[in-house]
Amino acid sequence: MSQRVKTLTSAGEIDRFLADHAVAVIFKAGMCHRSDAAYDALQSTLGARPDLAFAVIPVVEARPASNHLAERTGVRHESPQLLVFRDGSLVMSRNHWDITAEALEAALEEASAPA
Repeated sequence: MSQRVKTLTSAGEIDRFLADHAVAVIFKAGMCHRSDAAYDALQSTLGARPDLAFAVIPVVEARPASNHLAERTGVRHESPQLLVFRDGSLVMSRNHWDITAEALEAALEEASAPA
């Protein structure tokens, strides 16, 4: 799956990524063990969805990109943080221990439902 994960490091990359994908998932990863655990929890769901656009913002290296996403969504930055979008609009955000495969699956179901 790692070959299809895009790394976003600028505001422009985020805006293009969201414009290019009807349903998109962005994971803001920090340096803590919780980021690793949250990412691992998402692997099975994301791996089973090759149609899904998935990107990671490495917060330490790309703080301006992280700040841009916080400004764009109105969701205060936390790390780790999972955000799901449909047509560029935020559908769901979860932080820390609330990032689970189940939460992602529910958000993807909502994001994929007919409008």
